[in-house]
Amino acid sequence: MPCSPQLFHRSLALLLCGVLLAACGKEGDKVTGNPVRSSPHAVPHASILLTELPEMRQTIYFEKDSYALESDNQRILDPIAIRLRQHPDSYVIVIGHSDDSGTEEENIVLSYERAFSVAIYIASVFGVEEERIQLVAAGESDPVTAGNTEKERQQNRRVEVLAPQVIVRTLSPTSEPAF
Repeated sequence: MPCSPQLFHRSLALLLCGVLLAACGKEGDKVTGNPVRSSPHAVPHASILLTELPEMRQTIYFEKDSYALESDNQRILDPIAIRLRQHPDSYVIVIGHSDDSGTEEENIVLSYERAFSVAIYIASVFGVEEERIQLVAAGESDPVTAGNTEKERQQNRRVEVLAPQVIVRTLSPTSEPAF
């Protein structure tokens, strides 16, 4: 019977922690020379702590034919950017979309520019390496609604930002953000 991705990730984290703790042995930590404590409240060496980060999603909406990132939308992106800054092992996928008001080529370009403006904000303001931000230009290919009213078309002019669930190394035994 196949297991869920969450169960798989938890099992993998526990396995890795167990292997790393067992590798320390009774003689002490081979890297630092510090003895391994046998107390049930002992915290493992910081280099072997792992934590599971839950999936995070945000959607940013744009005006017609625009890729300008408004300050309200920047604040929506901040929690994901902070997560990237705090966890160098994590990454994000930024998917740009457009409505169907232009040609297919124009819509691909506009959706890329929207995704790029989000990526540049995260990279430049929070110092996140660009390699950790994957851009996708979907154009008009994945509409939320097929409506013809302006309000319905506005829902298709968006960027979806996805920070997937991931297990990362951390320096803190808790997964709470340290702002």
